[in-house]
Amino acid sequence: MSPAAHIARHDPLTRALHWIFAVGILYATIVGYGLHFIAPGPVHTMLSRLNMSLASVLIVLFPLRLWWRMVRRQPAPPAGLTPAQIRPARMVQNALYAVIAEVLISGYLMVPKSYSLFGLMTVPTPFDGGPPTHQALRLFFWAHRAGCATLAGLIVLHVAGVILHTLIRPIGLLRRMV
Repeated sequence: MSPAAHIARHDPLTRALHWIFAVGILYATIVGYGLHFIAPGPVHTMLSRLNMSLASVLIVLFPLRLWWRMVRRQPAPPAGLTPAQIRPARMVQNALYAVIAEVLISGYLMVPKSYSLFGLMTVPTPFDGGPPTHQALRLFFWAHRAGCATLAGLIVLHVAGVILHTLIRPIGLLRRMV
């Protein structure tokens, strides 16, 4: 039998949270960078509000994802992976969690005033009580931008590992998350 036949899968909650974050981050990345090329107007406003709303959902889900990662029992690493391969994979996974937290926090802090959450309610920001300083917003914007670039690099490493261990040296890795 192939190693893929014996691979231990992640539990349903882990898989669901993984794909919710994957889709949310992919959308936020495309739209976030795309907003720089869309002139101010109704389309820009709608996409910006949707981006902030989806990010707000991720902000709420992130503590659950982090807690679940700490308390659940992880499946054994797939057969065929050496400790020298497992260590960097875990380092990238840990870095992904840290950078996702930074991107979510800095993204929220760079919003100068309250915003509409899917048109259902208003989400306040720390600056609703008074105007933020230009320097503060600039700091949060650049922290967010640097975090997004770092996150993109980590995602490339993560996906490269999945491709390597799914297509090039198959060990059934992708089956753990689907």
